[in-house]
Amino acid sequence: MNLKSLILIVAGCFCWVVNAQSGGVFRSSESEITKIALEKLATEISFSKFNLEAVKKAKALDSKIILLHTENDKSWIKKFKLKVADIKSEGFQIITKDNDTYLVASDDAGLMYGILELKDQLKLYGLNSKFKEKTENPHFSFRAVKFNLPWSSYRIGESLHLHMKTVKDTVFWKGYLDMMAENRLNALTLWNLHPFTFMIQPEKFPEATQFTGQEFKDWQTFWRTLFKMAKDRSIETYIVNWNIITSPGLTETHNVANYKDDLEWHYGFTPADTSRVIVDYMRETITQTINEYPNLTGLGVSIGERMQMPMEDAMKWVKNTFVAGMKNANRKVKFIHRAPFKVEPEIAREYIESYTGTEGPIIMEFKFNWSHGHSTPNLAITHGGKVSDQYWNPKPSNYKMAWMMRNEDFIMLNWGHTEFIKEHIKVNDFPDITMGYFIGSETYIPAKEYRMSPDSNYNWTYAYEKDWEFYQMWGRLMYNPNTSDDYFIQNFKHRYGDAVGEPLFKALQLGSEMPLWFSTFYKGTWDFTIYSEGFLNGKQLYRNYKEAEDAFIRIDEMITHETLDPLYLNIDDYNNLKLEGKPISEELVTPLEIAEEMEQNGLKILELCEKMKGQPVKDIANFNIERNDVKAWANLSLYFADKLRAGIYLDEAVKTKSQEKKDKAIDYLRNASKHWLGLVDSTQQYQEVSLLHIRSFKFSWEMYYPRVLKDIEIAEAVKF
Repeated sequence: MNLKSLILIVAGCFCWVVNAQSGGVFRSSESEITKIALEKLATEISFSKFNLEAVKKAKALDSKIILLHTENDKSWIKKFKLKVADIKSEGFQIITKDNDTYLVASDDAGLMYGILELKDQLKLYGLNSKFKEKTENPHFSFRAVKFNLPWSSYRIGESLHLHMKTVKDTVFWKGYLDMMAENRLNALTLWNLHPFTFMIQPEKFPEATQFTGQEFKDWQTFWRTLFKMAKDRSIETYIVNWNIITSPGLTETHNVANYKDDLEWHYGFTPADTSRVIVDYMRETITQTINEYPNLTGLGVSIGERMQMPMEDAMKWVKNTFVAGMKNANRKVKFIHRAPFKVEPEIAREYIESYTGTEGPIIMEFKFNWSHGHSTPNLAITHGGKVSDQYWNPKPSNYKMAWMMRNEDFIMLNWGHTEFIKEHIKVNDFPDITMGYFIGSETYIPAKEYRMSPDSNYNWTYAYEKDWEFYQMWGRLMYNPNTSDDYFIQNFKHRYGDAVGEPLFKALQLGSEMPLWFSTFYKGTWDFTIYSEGFLNGKQLYRNYKEAEDAFIRIDEMITHETLDPLYLNIDDYNNLKLEGKPISEELVTPLEIAEEMEQNGLKILELCEKMKGQPVKDIANFNIERNDVKAWANLSLYFADKLRAGIYLDEAVKTKSQEKKDKAIDYLRNASKHWLGLVDSTQQYQEVSLLHIRSFKFSWEMYYPRVLKDIEIAEAVKF
């Protein structure tokens, strides 16, 4: 074999040559999806400083790599006498035979993932390792990101608007889409109030036009570039909006949908305006948007804001606008339908199962545990409250389900917990009904990096790059829930070094349990009823706009607050059972058990951090940030543990009039305050930021220390 070049054959008729000496790439006319993936493989080679001598020593590349696309032609399988597994759409198989490596796939997406797998193996295991044989098929066909757009946004505030320039920059999107492809995320859903007049000039409603001239051309170029870049990476694109909201021009001209809110930041649940002009406008703009953007995969609808009407009327509105508009378009598109906020599945199902003319099954999106999917893996609530299986039992005829895993609970600190994701998939994957997941936030846009202190010396550009574990773990495990932790550990080692990679991974796993336990123990519903990493409940702050510090969860309030999972006992119920001498079922989780788990995790994280001291590290600046993040989780875990114990003793003190138990509660609260100071110390890498969408509200852990001390005063003031 000629070691001066690496021959890549696609479907037996296209040829790529990666020059081993220069790292240069010569390509022919295969699909854009394959081209982009092969460029990434070649980049890995060039990053490895390939030269002739390196190739001679590299076992993994001391062979031809032959790519076989079997969608239309299986003759090459016979020619090479390969034993090929059942390969599904987006799946691939790597086979080594006669010192050559064969990558077999049934479509371009599978080839892309297979090529990126080869790139990964080179990156993680080195050039002196043989390529590992494997067969992978996607577990879920829909693996989506929820991305809220900063324009025409659901709420307003600095933490949204500061992303405007970044999110309109296609350089940002190139990196974000590359990240999605490498993590096998295959759907980008873009959400805002009214997207259409940012995309088209409505032909039948010119009064609705928002942009003209060069400004409109720039918007068109942006959308067309974004949708094309996504398609070139086998990523579907969807525009999803909240509904009976129109452009300012249409509202002013026809005096419709002219909603007035008491609070400027929220487009609320007021009576719907279903004027004929709105129905006609929505239907026509939907049709025109589909026709003008051929690379847009689909649309989505959310029955909620501005749709206070009987369920049947709301479903008729969808049928007369979205469904009719899609039918009138020059091509079929896919359709996302959020499960209605009012839990009346019998009406919703009847209408949705009557919809025709969409491409493939309708994707029915369900909010898992409302806005706090990162909690118990057991479905306890959905948006609207009561859980009903009527949406999926009996099996739906024309739609499949996708769980919305909203994250409003950790926005600053890195998070990654493979065991939780695997368990969630195991519990909530209903065969032939569950299509996949959405992951993302309403209150955090992962674009402009605005969280970090200028002194933290971070060396990434965009916010999502810091959050790499979140995307990698969710994406890879949605594609293959059997992915071993070793894969993620190898990624940590590649980033930070062999000596610290595994302990940092383990520390993050332990730390990432804190928000899961907290949001399961302390029930939340909409966005800011919990912010776990801040120990906040902003419900009253949101409604009355008090001082920001009033959002802090007080010790007395935590005692009686309802749990999310009914298998969890709150402090009040736990003590009542104890004092009444009643047995506590083994299936129930007590606050004391949570406290013990949190304490154990926190101490173990700090022990792992001590072991990492003095070890050789790559990328020391980013490593220090990640290590401080897990220290922050450790201190939050220890704080939570001591606050739970304090709550148990304080509640028992009140119920038994025990000074001794009151004193113990105070001791635990004083100890908890020390952990909060540890939290403040380990989060100096962050600046005070506008984090949540509440006008001028700012956040830092340090600003809440006085409220931590206030808990001690509350306990001391208890009278018998």
